[in-house]
Amino acid sequence: MTAKDFLLRAWQVDARIDDKLAEIERLEEKRDRVMAKLTAGRASNLSGMPRGGHFDWTDSLENVIETDELIRDSVQHLRADIMELCRIKREVADAIDDVYARTRDIRYKRLLDLHYRNYLSWPEIAEKMGYDIRHVTRLHGEALLCVRVPKGYAEQ
Repeated sequence: MTAKDFLLRAWQVDARIDDKLAEIERLEEKRDRVMAKLTAGRASNLSGMPRGGHFDWTDSLENVIETDELIRDSVQHLRADIMELCRIKREVADAIDDVYARTRDIRYKRLLDLHYRNYLSWPEIAEKMGYDIRHVTRLHGEALLCVRVPKGYAEQ
C-alpha cells in the first residue's frame, strides 16, 4: 500500500462512520416506534373499556423484548465497527504527526492535515497556504515520501 493510499483511508473511513451512525439512528428510531406502539396498545387495553376478543400481551411483549435485544446487539456491533474505523483515522493522524516529528517541516504537516484530515481540495489548500497550486502538488509529493506506512498496511 502506498503512502497516498494509506492516507486516503481517512476519507473512506469518515464516510463509513457516517453510514454506521445513520444506521444506529434508524435502528434506535425503529425500536422506539415498536415500544411506543406497545405502550399505546397496552394503555388502551387497560382502560377498562370493553374490547372485542382477547389480546394476549405476553406474546407481544416477548416479541418486543426480543426485537429490542436484537436491535441493541446490532447497535453494539455497529459501535464496535465505528471504534475500529476511528482507530484507522488515528493511525492516519499519527502518520501525519510522525512526518512533522521527523522533518520539522510544518508545511508538510499542514498540507497533509488539510487534505487527508480536513478533506480540502488542492485549490483550497493552495489558497489557505498562500501558494500556487503547482507548488502545493510538488510539496504533496515531497510530503508523501516522508510518510511511513505502518507495517500491517505496507503488505496490503
